[in-house]
Amino acid sequence: MKRALILAAGKGQRLGELTATKPKCLLQLTHENTVLDLLLDAIAKVKIKEIIIISGFANEYLKDYLSKKWASKFVFKIIHNLKYNEYNNIYSAYLAKDLWNDETILFNSDIVFDPAILNLLATKIKNNSAQSYLVVDNYQELTEEDMKVTINDKEEITRIHKSLNIDSSFGEYIGITYLKGKTRLKFIESLENNIKANNLDLYYEDALDQIASQISVFPCSTNGNLWTEIDTKEDYELAKNIAKKIYEPNKYTDKTSYSSFK
Repeated sequence: MKRALILAAGKGQRLGELTATKPKCLLQLTHENTVLDLLLDAIAKVKIKEIIIISGFANEYLKDYLSKKWASKFVFKIIHNLKYNEYNNIYSAYLAKDLWNDETILFNSDIVFDPAILNLLATKIKNNSAQSYLVVDNYQELTEEDMKVTINDKEEITRIHKSLNIDSSFGEYIGITYLKGKTRLKFIESLENNIKANNLDLYYEDALDQIASQISVFPCSTNGNLWTEIDTKEDYELAKNIAKKIYEPNKYTDKTSYSSFK
């Protein structure tokens, strides 16, 4: 892999005053690092150098932050989604369609995860270079709000949607995707078709779900490593605890299990 595509256009309205002036991905997690810092650190560990960011809310704030802290380590291309307040993230994914190649991994910008998870994906890509993957947590107990996935007897993903039945679901998609070859092209076609049909209230996962029966995508398990997405203030507190446990273990003495975090 050579390229990361990070979707960071959203306003994070459920976080209230915490994101009143800055993007959600720039919330502070540890003394030195934001959500985006930890994401970029994990990306650097798998030797990716090119970063595409779809920005939106507080675009100049984000650009200034990146230029001051990360410009020496990555080559950035920032695409400003001017419709961030009107359209869902399907439009952000669509804006990157001409830059998205077989060397690209997609990331949601509001996830905090153990870098071991990305290393697991990188290893799968290296060992099975023709396959496509969604990173899936099949360890934690599912809830109705989770972006659930189902698989068939070949272990291919057959659906991805929040509305799926918990009992028949394999796990939760965590917001990291690698699509290869015809599968990637089919997905981009699905994005384009939805944009043309004015389905701008959808998520990119919806575009993927629409074509799931026509493509071959496999789950890459988190293997129980810690992660969370940040939508609410409660999520943010959880993310800070996870970040401290992963990145500042000498400052975090609680030995609670993964299930206690999620």
